[in-house]
Amino acid sequence: MTTPTDAAALTERIRDYALSLGFDLVRFTTADPMLDAEAALKERIGQGLMGGLDWFTAERAEVSANPRALLPSARSVIALGTFYLTDAPRDETAPGDPHGRLSCYAWGDDYHEVIRARLDDLAAFIRTCAPPGHEKSIVFVDTGRMVDRAVAQRAGLGWYGKNTNILTRGWGSWLFLSEVVTSLDLAHDEPLAATCGQCEVCLHACPTNAFVAPYVLDNRRCISYLTIELRGSIPLELRPLIGAHIFGCDICQQVCPVNLVVEKRLRQRGQLGKPGERLMFQPRPVTGSSPALIPLLKLDDEGFRERFRHSPVKRAKRRGLLRNVCVALGNIGDPVAVPALSDALRDTEPLVRGHAAWALGRIGGTTACVALEKALAVETDATVQQEIRCALEMCG
Repeated sequence: MTTPTDAAALTERIRDYALSLGFDLVRFTTADPMLDAEAALKERIGQGLMGGLDWFTAERAEVSANPRALLPSARSVIALGTFYLTDAPRDETAPGDPHGRLSCYAWGDDYHEVIRARLDDLAAFIRTCAPPGHEKSIVFVDTGRMVDRAVAQRAGLGWYGKNTNILTRGWGSWLFLSEVVTSLDLAHDEPLAATCGQCEVCLHACPTNAFVAPYVLDNRRCISYLTIELRGSIPLELRPLIGAHIFGCDICQQVCPVNLVVEKRLRQRGQLGKPGERLMFQPRPVTGSSPALIPLLKLDDEGFRERFRHSPVKRAKRRGLLRNVCVALGNIGDPVAVPALSDALRDTEPLVRGHAAWALGRIGGTTACVALEKALAVETDATVQQEIRCALEMCG
């Protein structure tokens, strides 16, 4: 039987070790079901706000919100936060040199790989601290069946922001969340009393109006969903609103007053972009923080795999990324992209051809119109044919 004193001592040993591994926040909570989170998820599913994520069913919500459904012997959950923001400059678009925007978390190495290695190390350490046969654990980082934000909120790691992200006092919302579910009895932290108050800056900053209400996101309109999770065509009415984003979006985080204060404080302390610090989240040389768009259109499957190996960007797959690149080029509107987009009309992927047509229609001009007319004469895919016809109407 573990005494409260023993549990507190073990909890602090685990906390210290987790911090030594590179986790920036470490909190502890119970393994009780998170009934409010389950109810909220089911409500969102019923309203269709999680459209496109067909795998997230009501049954999954029940499991994700109950640690004991994942580990029957669970007694505690360790909530962990890893700060990823760096102060790297972006290569901004200039005439004749259009660049796209990557979400900050995708600049460096794939966080799933980085954090999973740390979690496995932490789980191994916990096993050495527990009596033989008394410890079982499983780890989660983003893709696992665990409601990360609900765990983080209950553990006091942070509070729910109105943009549905978890906000923390020391690191803002620039955190990767992860968990260890364990059968150990540990000392549990209390939730924070902090809230966003009356602030709604993030809600009004979203260019696609993805927020139905405070704390309620319509997944189908979120730029992160549209550029990463969505496998098909981006809805026509949303394409102009995506701007130059080609993988994810940070707008609702960038405008958040909590994040602005955090960034200013960390920059003053030299903790943001400090040389040699958090190298795994600094922009990778082959990826960058704001890549040139036209060269991306020339990537074949092998080139895509090589460039984005060990990068989060690989989640979009080649056809998804090039689809996004086409939309970004159409929104930037620089005629310098017309030759590359014309070549993309012959891509092996109908998804890329269709969005290349849309981009040419947005840019317009005689050269773009001629390329579209030639493509329409040989195109066999009905969906792409319709995209080309709509693009020709835009061309005038």
